[in-house]
Amino acid sequence: MTEARRRMLLNAVLVGLFLSFAFANFLRWQETGRPVGLGVVALEAFTAFLFMIRRAPLATSERPLAWISAFLGAFTMLAARPVAHPVYGPFALFEVLQLVGFGIVLVALGTLGRSFGVVAANRGVKTHGLYGLVRHPAYSGYLLSYLGYVAENPSLRNAFLLVTATAAQVVRMAEEERMLGRDEGYRAYLTRVRHRLIPHVY
Repeated sequence: MTEARRRMLLNAVLVGLFLSFAFANFLRWQETGRPVGLGVVALEAFTAFLFMIRRAPLATSERPLAWISAFLGAFTMLAARPVAHPVYGPFALFEVLQLVGFGIVLVALGTLGRSFGVVAANRGVKTHGLYGLVRHPAYSGYLLSYLGYVAENPSLRNAFLLVTATAAQVVRMAEEERMLGRDEGYRAYLTRVRHRLIPHVY
């Protein structure tokens, strides 16, 4: 199978997973009369769009751990589903958390543009904007949105998926830094921005 066909197949699988996730939330929205998973659905749609227009990397990790953690971190939450009776929280707090997380991701991945990717790779080093605060601001936004979604749709399934996705993202960050650490500019960046997700915390 050629690289172009593999790329088309992967894009088709991603679109299918996203549509299934979005449709499940849309049905619950119709049943409840309130937007369920609105922030995360918007987030995953944006991620899928960037995934399909991403550019080829300068170098990609060949480590199996990098590939496994990348796909678990990126796509696990597409298996989450709304519950029969969503919990919106006071003043729709959990929806607000999802949308705030989406906003963070929108800004962070907007900075990356076509440099966005799934598997650890060097597509050029970005150090401005939110990347001047933490090294992985997009993952900060993902975590916030996913926490809001699981709080809104509490179930053992969704909680398990959240834990799995978060653990994968932690490994994914380490693999990305291992890969980008070959770049002298990125090594200098690590000395300036010391935290991964939360300023002055982690």
